[in-house]
Amino acid sequence: MHTIALADIQKQVALLQIAERFFDSVTLFALFETGVFKILSSGPKTLQEIQENIGGDEESLRATLDAAVALDVLSKQNNRYAASESTLDCLGREDSPAYLGEWVALLHALASPLFQLGDAIRTGSTPGALFEDMSGDNIPAKRMTTAMDAYARSRGIEVAERLDFSQTRRLLDLGCGPGTYSIAIVQQHPHVKATLLDFPGPIAEARRLAAARKMEDRLEFVAADAMSYTPAEPFDAVLVSNTLHMIGPAGSLELLKRCYQMLTPGGRLIVQAQYLNDDRVSPRWPTLLSLIQRVATPHGRNHTIGETKEWMEQAGFQNVKYVRFSVWNVCSCLIGERPVHS
Repeated sequence: MHTIALADIQKQVALLQIAERFFDSVTLFALFETGVFKILSSGPKTLQEIQENIGGDEESLRATLDAAVALDVLSKQNNRYAASESTLDCLGREDSPAYLGEWVALLHALASPLFQLGDAIRTGSTPGALFEDMSGDNIPAKRMTTAMDAYARSRGIEVAERLDFSQTRRLLDLGCGPGTYSIAIVQQHPHVKATLLDFPGPIAEARRLAAARKMEDRLEFVAADAMSYTPAEPFDAVLVSNTLHMIGPAGSLELLKRCYQMLTPGGRLIVQAQYLNDDRVSPRWPTLLSLIQRVATPHGRNHTIGETKEWMEQAGFQNVKYVRFSVWNVCSCLIGERPVHS
């Protein structure tokens, strides 16, 4: 038997660095799920102190904590485990502006179906179907809605800050999710009346969040399917945010045609999304979002700026313009107008 050459060992190491990355994720998810980061937010703790707080099996906890140290997720000194201040701000302190707990919980939920990606390739199956039933008050729907709220109330809030709503009186937030964008728009533009439209589960969560932020009386909530909803009067603007990637090209065109019908002549359609570039392999997160759709939705896939603009024009919109946000925001917008004479 020949000794393996250094060059071949280097090839193996490079490949294994990719294959073994899931250890980082599963360890991080376990620490967050069991509340370890919250416990460490008050300072370093021994194994026994952590175990007393969370219960469970001590040896499994020890193995997880030690793995976290080996992976540089935690540190250990004098038999006490600790996390960096930046990690604790993101995962241990819910009142921190940097808190990411809701988003990490969503990523944890995605891990299982993504590990069945091979089945999706072979059979066209949808292993997770996380977003297939968003009509009820179920755990996947709540997880998705709270994660979207976490993103929208931080970097995503730019839609309210950078777009002009001076001529908007009636706004429809179609597929509103947690309603965070409408809350921000109404807060910054008090003359706007926003109608939030989504399935019953997200609408229930949107009502709860609006009440918690004392904004419930400034919003109208409609629990309905957008494809069957008919407003009493048309809107000046319709916002469709991070929705088209879940329903695919045919569904997207059909929905945009519905938006056209719900707008007053001269009204605007705002399509906010995590757009792919034309090469479909960049930017990083929109490309991964397309992968997520293949395990989470029956027909979804992410879309490019160019094809979305084409759908909007096919639906009848004119003067479609692209609006880019800050480098920290993965979302951007396409804005089109319903012609005054149509």
